[in-house]
Amino acid sequence: MDIGQHDLSAGDIVAGTFRGWFNNFGQVFLVSLLFTIPVFIVNALVLTSLPEAPEDIENLELGNFLVRTLGGSFVSIVLGFLLTAALAFSFLKVFRNEVVEPADAVSGVFAQFGAIALFAIIAGFLTAIGFIFFIIPGLIAVIVFSLGVPAIINERISATEAVSRCLQLISGSWGVAIGVVLIGFVINLLLAFVVGGISAPGALSYPTFADFSIARSLVQMAVSALVAPLIPALSTALYFQLKGRTDGFPSTGQEPPQPYV
Repeated sequence: MDIGQHDLSAGDIVAGTFRGWFNNFGQVFLVSLLFTIPVFIVNALVLTSLPEAPEDIENLELGNFLVRTLGGSFVSIVLGFLLTAALAFSFLKVFRNEVVEPADAVSGVFAQFGAIALFAIIAGFLTAIGFIFFIIPGLIAVIVFSLGVPAIINERISATEAVSRCLQLISGSWGVAIGVVLIGFVINLLLAFVVGGISAPGALSYPTFADFSIARSLVQMAVSALVAPLIPALSTALYFQLKGRTDGFPSTGQEPPQPYV
């Protein structure tokens, strides 16, 4: 496995990521499915309960609308970060040639739940602010904060330390980081089209219970779990690459993450 062993180009990082993913496809899919099911169900509940803004602003109960909308969005973001964290934990193992165990991913993620959730809030807030101000800062924030979850899990650091660590890792390595993100974005779009659009139309969107159908939902959960590992895998590979540039290669040489008891 080349990831984390020496300096690589963006294309090499992506190629190595796919090799690691496919070599451990079954285990990674189980981890993804294990977290996708509750994320899928809760998101369906959240989206069903979100109010629609009335056309007549005079009828809008502003406080209730904002609380429910922001609350639903918060739950979705945190659950999404938990799924990302579980997959990042798995790929930290994959890139070290360690066995991926779903039980280890569950225990590891929930042991770091506080740091992951707080980082999700900080990163989400700063990214949103960045998109509000001319889009470009938001895109930069997406790239920077993609390193945070692998750093939290691998280095056992807090949410605020993870923000600083992200900035430290990416300093001087913007070219390879942007390259990996752009390639990953294109591949993700293709996967969404091929897998979601052809195999299961609408499968990458969470249904509301108004449209609920058991067969449709099972297909959607399976497809979501199938494509979910791509971004966490690339983020973890990029983390190891930049960690190697910052701390020295091989960046996977330290003790691998262990299940928490």
